[in-house]
Amino acid sequence: MNITCGPDNDQRIVSILLPDSPKKLAVFISGGLDSAILYYLLLLENKRNGGKHIIVPCTVLREEGSKYFAKLVIGYIHACYNIPYTDPLILGDPTVEVEKQVKSGVDESFNSGFDIAYTGLIEQLPQHMIGWQPIPYNESDRFKAPFKNLNKSHIIDLIRKLEVEGLFYVTHSCSGTKFQIGRCNACNGCNERSWGFEQLGIIDPGKI
Repeated sequence: MNITCGPDNDQRIVSILLPDSPKKLAVFISGGLDSAILYYLLLLENKRNGGKHIIVPCTVLREEGSKYFAKLVIGYIHACYNIPYTDPLILGDPTVEVEKQVKSGVDESFNSGFDIAYTGLIEQLPQHMIGWQPIPYNESDRFKAPFKNLNKSHIIDLIRKLEVEGLFYVTHSCSGTKFQIGRCNACNGCNERSWGFEQLGIIDPGKI
């Protein structure tokens, strides 16, 4: 599946491909926009290919309340496909440095019987990474980051193109409020999300 997305002056193509043979796939959901639409797309592609793969939503218990918001995302997406809700599988070590938490979850998924791990890691601009270290990733046959060449504006446009704008209401991009509902409107996450909507000339309808 190939989809073109993004502002008119920066259109990019995202490809979502699944293995030919049946596999057990872990999808890491943070509760934000990027991993949410990735999970939606993987389920869509799996459905188009006969549902041969087992796709399991996973999360790492990060400080910004990933388990709580991951549940909202899973509930919304499962309702789109009319499949029963399931809690995310908790993997990884939330006590390690933030930039190592995703990798800790991916490593544990491999030790737990998963064949491939998918993450919603995207291209982030320096102004949205103040005080943060980049999350290291090297794609392989077992580790996939299909959005690595997309920034937040592409993700937002992708959600609009797939007509799942409800994700704007159940996702949480704020890294400053910890487990609280609401936005600080000052952290990297809030600034990046606002920037993404601005690039498309639209207003963020989300409330949390």
